[in-house]
Amino acid sequence: MLWSRYTVFLSALSLVVCIAASAPKPCAAYSLLPLVTEEAQTLPSNWIEGTLAINYFRNARYPPFTPPGIIHSQTLIALPQLSFHIGVGAWAEFQTSYEMLYLDETAFNGATNHQYGGGDARIASKLWFARERTWLPAISIRFGGKLPNATRSSGLGTDDTDFAATALFSKTLGPLTTHLNMGISLLGNSGPIFGTSFGAGGQDDLFTYSLGVASKPLGAIAEGAMTLKLLGEIDGQTGSRFDNDFNNIRGGLRLQRGAGTLFVGVSAALSGIAAEIGASGGFTYTFDSATLFPAD
Repeated sequence: MLWSRYTVFLSALSLVVCIAASAPKPCAAYSLLPLVTEEAQTLPSNWIEGTLAINYFRNARYPPFTPPGIIHSQTLIALPQLSFHIGVGAWAEFQTSYEMLYLDETAFNGATNHQYGGGDARIASKLWFARERTWLPAISIRFGGKLPNATRSSGLGTDDTDFAATALFSKTLGPLTTHLNMGISLLGNSGPIFGTSFGAGGQDDLFTYSLGVASKPLGAIAEGAMTLKLLGEIDGQTGSRFDNDFNNIRGGLRLQRGAGTLFVGVSAALSGIAAEIGASGGFTYTFDSATLFPAD
């Protein structure tokens, strides 16, 4: 089973490399990575963003529904994480991602758990409703879910399906673009972890938010020039019946040249189950898929 997952990843990575090598007509990346905040604008029709990333989390109390006072120390690494965003028509975007996870944790009772295996798959759609105007932000809605691929026995996931729906607002304010995401997240209850449980079960209904800002490109705006963007955000979720609340702060930068963008970011917990320290980095390639299959 693990070998088959490696095979899928290697095949997908080979596809990304081949596309990146042959796709002309680059455009600016639309994502805000390393932020978790989403901007309201969707990708143009037929445009694709492919991203290869790594994420590190220290003491995040993962997965959700892990009670406090159980985990003494935990390291979680997503390596690699592969995602695609695809523009569909002039007003929609399809998103999908999958990752391999490394987990190293020690419980207060001395028990240890060391795992490397498949994480969860995620799919989502973003629908764009209104463009930005003088006094009004761009508006869209994003909805999707987590598919329970990661096994519960390994500690790599909850083995439950989750659903989320979020309203996205984006507005340019002078030298900054600001992005506000607000929505709901419905987490499937994973039941007992380490022999304990919060209660009789039932999903966890949460209110989620994130507020992100990004600078305008810093550097020469010319073909082939390299530009830099600085980004920051606070994000979190609240209303949990199972102690899944958290608040988090994150900062990062994006270095772009042509169709390629390198990004790095760091985060820190403000409260709750967020990772004490987090770090991420990766590469995004953006291209027009129509150029791969030109019309006769």
